[in-house]
Amino acid sequence: MIIDEIRKIREAKKISQAKIANYLNISQGTYRDIESSKIRLTLDNFLLICDYLEISPMQLLRKNSTENYIILSQKDIDDLNRIFSKINNQTNVINDNHGIINLKNGD
Repeated sequence: MIIDEIRKIREAKKISQAKIANYLNISQGTYRDIESSKIRLTLDNFLLICDYLEISPMQLLRKNSTENYIILSQKDIDDLNRIFSKINNQTNVINDNHGIINLKNGD
């Protein structure tokens, strides 16, 4: 899972949950609940965490998408399309009308 990879990276960089929680403007308890999957990781928080940890959101998504799909809302899909178009013109997020997306290169 993506959140497991985020936790591993956070721990490897010796960054506390409290520091990331502060960056996200949430309590440490709420961040703990995100890392333990009790609370859903939002796209906004995912992007902020990637920024704080200095990791690429695209790399993390690709690394953790063994079946090459993730489930997102239409708003998240629109946000990702906007973000990825700025990051890499070859990456597209394609909605298959079931709330499931495929990450594809422009190959």
